[in-house]
Amino acid sequence: MMGSLITSLHTGASGIFVNQTGVQVAGNNIANVNTTGYSKQTAAITSSTPLQQGGLLYGTGSTVDTIDRAGDVFVIQQLVNQSAVYGEYEAADIPLSDIEQILEISDSSLSSDIDNFFNAWETLSSNPAGATERQQVIQEGEDLASRFNQINQQLTDVVESINSSIESLIPSLNDQLQQIAGLNQSIMEAEVTGDSANTLRDQRDLLVQEVSESCGATIYSAGNGMTCLQLDNGLPLVTGDVASTFSVERVDGLAQVTLTSGQSSFSLAGEDFGGTLKGLHDVRDETIPEIQDDIDRLAYEIATAVNTTHVTGIDQNGDSGLDLYTLVAPSDPSAPAWEGAAASIALNFDDPALIAAGSSGLSGDNSLTLSMTALRDVASINGSTYSGEYGRIAAKVGLLVSSNEQKLSDSSSLLIALNNKQDSIAGVSTDEEMLLLIQYQTGYEAASHYLAVVKEMLDTLMQI
Repeated sequence: MMGSLITSLHTGASGIFVNQTGVQVAGNNIANVNTTGYSKQTAAITSSTPLQQGGLLYGTGSTVDTIDRAGDVFVIQQLVNQSAVYGEYEAADIPLSDIEQILEISDSSLSSDIDNFFNAWETLSSNPAGATERQQVIQEGEDLASRFNQINQQLTDVVESINSSIESLIPSLNDQLQQIAGLNQSIMEAEVTGDSANTLRDQRDLLVQEVSESCGATIYSAGNGMTCLQLDNGLPLVTGDVASTFSVERVDGLAQVTLTSGQSSFSLAGEDFGGTLKGLHDVRDETIPEIQDDIDRLAYEIATAVNTTHVTGIDQNGDSGLDLYTLVAPSDPSAPAWEGAAASIALNFDDPALIAAGSSGLSGDNSLTLSMTALRDVASINGSTYSGEYGRIAAKVGLLVSSNEQKLSDSSSLLIALNNKQDSIAGVSTDEEMLLLIQYQTGYEAASHYLAVVKEMLDTLMQI
């Protein structure tokens, strides 16, 4: 009899412990309802091993085997992948918008400067000897060259801004990789000894998602509770408790990222990354050079056509016309002739008397001004006029911006949907936790009452 009552005390005590643990778990869930990356925890309660006595099996209470962490590995993997996609388009959004503003089509754009330049020649054609009209040609020619210079500088500034963004991202990325490696070690040590590492796993999952958004990452399990990361090209980021390290230095003026893993270092390009670094590299290394090439060619074609026409005329001093514009030839002989034209184009002289209006030297000769004006309507680049070619360049940039914005919107919507799905699986519902609190409270009170009854029975037995 005494042994059965002692067993009953153990059964009641287990009820106290189990319900107390349940209250603690529910309270922790409620306390972390607004904690980013927190996954709901649940006390896994099972019956204790029954006791056989007199041919009967008697229950001996319950126990909390583990405190489980809610989550879905597949959803987490999707979040990691989609974070990289979102990071790529988000990173490209600002520099592409900056480029669109640089190449706008308005009354103050390069297209207007081109029209104003040829309009000045048209005005000069009605008064070839006019000092004011000649000065206007000089002024509009200078404005056109300055606009090309300005666009080149503004595009260079966007490149520099991207370089700075890349450089500023590397320290935080290295810190995140180190934290993941440290968490891997802590999780392994905790779980080997049977301790819960749920909070550590939450922290690691959040960091993995942030790393993927920054540089793109694929994940796999290495066992012992450790998660490993690698770039899309297979280079390791985190292996067990060891983290690789990113570094960045300027090479030919551009931020060059290098990954060091163990004793090996690898220079990385845009295609090696996902996420923010891919988006930044793509704009810097592909989009901007393509646009600069288009603008360089436009500057070169205008300057070359204008020079070719102008040298056929006679200026007011009776001398053969000079090149109106100067261009610096590319240092690389294999490069296109127009490389660097937008940066180097400049007016060759500022003396209105050196403007050649005709080919005879007579004051009323306007033949060259008519030839110059006609250049405005010549389909010289890709079957387009100079203004038409600039419109094509600007429209191409507009399409890039529009496409990226749509992709950013779509990826944002997918990321929100995945986060909502993750919340439905692992998020904390205060209503559910409140119901569990009431359930555990009732169980605790019942177990306490049960222990009081057993104690009275023991007291009675001891008095016999």
